[in-house]
Amino acid sequence: MVEIRLENLRKTFGDVVATDQVNMTLHEGELSTLLGPSGCGKTTLLRLIAGFYTPDSGRIYFDDRDVTDLPPHKRNTGMCFQNYALWPHMSVFDNVAYGLKLKRVNGMKYTKAAIERRVNEALELVRLSGLGERHIHQLSGGQQQRVALARALVIEPDVLLLDEPLSNLDAKLRVEMREEIIRIQKELSITTVYVTHDQQEALSISDKVAVMDHGYVQQFGTPREIYHNPQTVFVADFIGRCTFIDGKIKSIGEYIQVQIPSNQIIAGKSTIDGYPFEVGESVKCAMRPESLYLERTDPRDNEISGTVTRTIYVGNATEVYFEVGGIHAQALLRPDAPVKAGDKITLYARRPDVMVLPLGGVEALRKVPGHPLFTAPAPSTASSNV
Repeated sequence: MVEIRLENLRKTFGDVVATDQVNMTLHEGELSTLLGPSGCGKTTLLRLIAGFYTPDSGRIYFDDRDVTDLPPHKRNTGMCFQNYALWPHMSVFDNVAYGLKLKRVNGMKYTKAAIERRVNEALELVRLSGLGERHIHQLSGGQQQRVALARALVIEPDVLLLDEPLSNLDAKLRVEMREEIIRIQKELSITTVYVTHDQQEALSISDKVAVMDHGYVQQFGTPREIYHNPQTVFVADFIGRCTFIDGKIKSIGEYIQVQIPSNQIIAGKSTIDGYPFEVGESVKCAMRPESLYLERTDPRDNEISGTVTRTIYVGNATEVYFEVGGIHAQALLRPDAPVKAGDKITLYARRPDVMVLPLGGVEALRKVPGHPLFTAPAPSTASSNV
C-alpha cells in the first residue's frame, strides 16, 4: 500500500480549468473521498491519479516515487468505472481474469493455475463464489458492481480508484454495496480514492473527505471536521443542511459578535484558524438545524426570534421553517414541538454551535496563512516618508 501525495496539481482543457492548486496527502490504507457537484473536477483529479490524464503542472507521488509521467499500467492501480466497463461476451471469471492475463511480474506471465486461484479468491472476497461461469447479462446490478470490484482487486493494486461506483444502483443496493466496499477496503487496508456527489455516502464511508468546487479543493479533513467546522459557505451548504443568517461583525474576541438583519446580536466562532476577520465585515452565521433549541441551556446562549412559515412532521422530528429579518431559516425540533405556521418563535443556539463564515470560497481561503490556497498579498508600492 502507498501514500499518495499531490503537489500543486493543475489541469485544463482549453480555456476550462478542470482542477487547480490541489495539494493533498492521501494516507496509506485510508479511504479518501473526492466530493462535489457535477463539473467540480473530482473525476479529473481521479484520472490524474490513475494516469489517464497528465497534469499541466504539479507532481503526483506514490510514497516517494514520482509517477506524474508514468502511464496507467505502470502505476499498479485498480479502477472501477461508473458504468462498470465489463465485457458482455465474457464470463464473470474471464472478466475478472482479464487484467491478470495482461499483467507481467518481472517479465513473466501468470500461470493458468495462479490465475484460477487468484480469480477465485477475488470472487470470494466480493461474495460471488460459484458464479464464475455466468455471463454479465445474467447478473443483477449489484452483482455486476461486485465483478468490477473483483477485477480491480485481483491484480493486487497499491491503490484502488472508484469513480461513482454506486450511482447506477437503487437506494437499497447502494447501502448494501457501500457496506461491502467499507468491509473490503478495511480487510485489505488498501489506499482508496472514491469519487461521489452523494454527501451522505461520503460522510459514512470516508476516513478523509475533499470537498471540491470549480476545480479547487475547498476543504480536506475527516467527515466530523467537515461537518462541524466547514471553512466556507459552500462547504457548509453542500455537507448536510444549514441555516445561514447574514450579518456584520460588531466585535472580535473569544467569540465573534455579529449583528443580524433583525438587529439581534449573535455570537459564534470562526471555523478557520488564522482567518483575518475585521469589524464591520459582512459574514454569514451558519447553524445546523439540529443545533437550534426551544429551551435555553446556558444563560449565554444566542437568542434568535422570528416567525414560523411552515412545519413538516418527519417522524422522529419536526422541521420548522421560519423567517428572521427577511432571511429564511430552518430548525430541526423534537416531533412534539408545539409550533405552527404564523407563530412567533424564539430559538436558542449555543455559541460554539454558531459558525461565523467569511463570504466567498477560494477567495476567502487565499487570505489564510498556511492554507494550501494561501496567496501572499502583493507588497505595497507606496513610498514612505523619510
